[in-house]
Amino acid sequence: MARKGDYFLCVLNILTLLISMTIVVQISKTWEIITFYGNANCASFLQVPVFILGVALLVISVLGLMALFCRASPLHRVYLWAMFLLVVVLLGFTIFSLLVTDKGPKETDSGKDQSRLQDFSGWLQGHLVNEKTWVRIKKCLIKARVCQEYAKKLSALPPDVLSGMLLPVESGCCVPPSNCGYKFKNATFWDAPKSGLGSKGDGCLSWKNGHGTLCYDCGTCKAGYLHQVRNDWKALNIFNTCFVIYLILILAFGFLCWPSDQSRRL
Repeated sequence: MARKGDYFLCVLNILTLLISMTIVVQISKTWEIITFYGNANCASFLQVPVFILGVALLVISVLGLMALFCRASPLHRVYLWAMFLLVVVLLGFTIFSLLVTDKGPKETDSGKDQSRLQDFSGWLQGHLVNEKTWVRIKKCLIKARVCQEYAKKLSALPPDVLSGMLLPVESGCCVPPSNCGYKFKNATFWDAPKSGLGSKGDGCLSWKNGHGTLCYDCGTCKAGYLHQVRNDWKALNIFNTCFVIYLILILAFGFLCWPSDQSRRL
């Protein structure tokens, strides 16, 4: 009769199998596990490692179940090594993610405050909002109707509530930089001051009235996008940290459930 540890390890592997199937099926079908306003292309770089994690978990979980049911020592050895490598890779990715997302706007910043590019790590700036990448992301944000959602909030919410409901990408892409001096008319139309713009930098010259332009080429829009991605990535870091602990638990039980007659051959 199988030991209690075998039963528990079997349950953990089945649970892991279900989690991995959910990840793989959802990403394969809709690509919306890590979403950005319901449009996954705006943060697709986060989907690849999550999808790879799902596939790896699926294969390793099936391998673990086969090793348990067959009581095959070589298969169990392969399962443990595969799980160990997955833990190392996921731990490395989590540490890298924590370092990349460590630098950012202060937690006290409210939704109405516009982020600045220099608030974020050089890696995020260099890989996510460079000239080539930003063309795709900008099209995605326009397609996702980010500023139309901002306009709906503007018309439906009082100012004191609106300031707490704005997302960083809305305040960065749908509103001209605060130091430019533009005068508000409506959600997509701002008048330039007759005395001239308050600044020639910070995207003041990039602002254009019109749904397809607005401040999508401003530094504040890129910073708002990075702010949103950083928030999503930090949430993923919490999941990754908890999942690493969960996988280490499975790995420990895997060693405990090593076939007794082969325990000295590991």
